[in-house]
Amino acid sequence: MHKNNLPTEKILAQIKQRFYPYHPPDKRFHQDRRMLLYTVTWPATWLEKRGLPVTSQAYEKLLTERLDDIAKHGEPERYRRYFPRYLLKCIQDWFAHHGEELYEELKHVRNQLCDIENLLCQQTSQSSHDVAAPIAAAHAVLARQTRRKKQPEARQLKLL
Repeated sequence: MHKNNLPTEKILAQIKQRFYPYHPPDKRFHQDRRMLLYTVTWPATWLEKRGLPVTSQAYEKLLTERLDDIAKHGEPERYRRYFPRYLLKCIQDWFAHHGEELYEELKHVRNQLCDIENLLCQQTSQSSHDVAAPIAAAHAVLARQTRRKKQPEARQLKLL
């Protein structure tokens, strides 16, 4: 069995516990799971496009803070039926408003960490590796699967 060190499953478990409390939670959660996974992986594409490495713990903390904000200030009950889309929109809005601050913070930390890593020259554990790239790759796969296929145009007219 392959050990998964990516934080996506932990984050999905938090979402299920916090935002799917009604009975039975499994049915609705599993119906929404693909879109929730798409939502949870979206920030990795944002980070990857900007060349910002992030550890598993930092990625989990970033999304957990967003979930806390949504639970505290958002209206998840109002959008229960469309919760995955609501969650995605909230996360995208946060990145639109606070992305520059996050970029500056991670850019600064990255330079320090690279210097420290070069000095130490040690084998690092899996938890300190950049997780944005594999999560962004998973997001790309999910994005391709969720796109609707166009119907082929009819080249011949139907007789009847």
